[in-house]
Amino acid sequence: MIMGQLRDERDHHRLECEAASAELRRLTRPRAVASSIGSASRATNGHAGPALMKSHASALRVLCVGTGRDGTTSLTRMMQDVFDTEGNGDVAVHEWASSELNELFCQLKETGDRSFEDQIRQTILNCPHACVVGNGYAAILPVIAGLLGDQVTLVHLRRRDRAACIASLTENAEVAPQNHFYYADSPAARRKRPTAFHFGEMSREQWAELSQADRFGWYYDKTHALIERHKSLFPNTLAVDTEDLSADSVRAALAHAAGSTATPRAFHVNRFVDLRHVPIDRRSFVQRLLGQLDVQKLAHDDLYGLRQVLNEMIYHLAHFPDTAPGALDELRWTLREMHRLLDSRIGDIRELMERVGAVPEMAGLADDEEQDTPRRRNGSRLSN
Repeated sequence: MIMGQLRDERDHHRLECEAASAELRRLTRPRAVASSIGSASRATNGHAGPALMKSHASALRVLCVGTGRDGTTSLTRMMQDVFDTEGNGDVAVHEWASSELNELFCQLKETGDRSFEDQIRQTILNCPHACVVGNGYAAILPVIAGLLGDQVTLVHLRRRDRAACIASLTENAEVAPQNHFYYADSPAARRKRPTAFHFGEMSREQWAELSQADRFGWYYDKTHALIERHKSLFPNTLAVDTEDLSADSVRAALAHAAGSTATPRAFHVNRFVDLRHVPIDRRSFVQRLLGQLDVQKLAHDDLYGLRQVLNEMIYHLAHFPDTAPGALDELRWTLREMHRLLDSRIGDIRELMERVGAVPEMAGLADDEEQDTPRRRNGSRLSN
């Protein structure tokens, strides 16, 4: 029994690999390049200074904003499905620079140092992705609109079940507190996110007295209030409830927002995994690996599981903490073992290919010969 591949599937897989490689290059670029963003100053912010560095024209066309734990990962997959169908190489990214932008906004409010706003603007101008989905953008929507408003469609994602969303946000902060400074009472919390005292709605002391659920209740309400307040700054907007993401009309509207008529498939991913017995420093990796698995795709695509694990492993290693004692040696060891393991399994794959007479694509059949080869359609297997 031989499995073939449709050309569009092959091209889709190539796009995924190219996107992963681009993300890896971005994550591992020298810090000196990233730090240059902080030296940029605004050209129109009311004080003297050099203009913002427009080394990269922002590719952002669709901005989908919610609170998190409200279907943002599933929505990202849908938007990517639209781009894959169009075949133009565009990429949809989940929570691109969201924690960095949250941190910069908090620093701006806490210090009054306008250079943090410069960094926010420069980050937005350098966005390399056609679609960005997630939290971290509601508070800076006026900045985004001022820079890119004419080219960006704003999608407001809201989970109608407020209580369920707050409960999920609270659990997420307990399981993965790293990006929940001011919300999670954990020493592992590092990155800040906006609070009521950043908007002058209460003091730090009053905020500290709130329960974690009440903090996220404020966050839920404030996020949606900010989106509603600033949506008029964007010429094109779309409101979507999480509970309706799978509806045909909603998926068609999302495709239209991306400038396409190709309705995306429905996705439901990033479910919570029970991580209570997983070490804190490993929870984020395990949640990403297991929580984002698309079970339906796993059932219909024999290669999906392999791609997903490899993508998450590379992402995890690209984010490997390189400042901890011995971390670099551990990373080197992991990469060597990963290379050894993959190399050994490539040998097994070659042996299987020889058994069935399969030829590697680099030395594959000509197009006219390939047309006679049984191919895989919609995840099914075809036999001679």
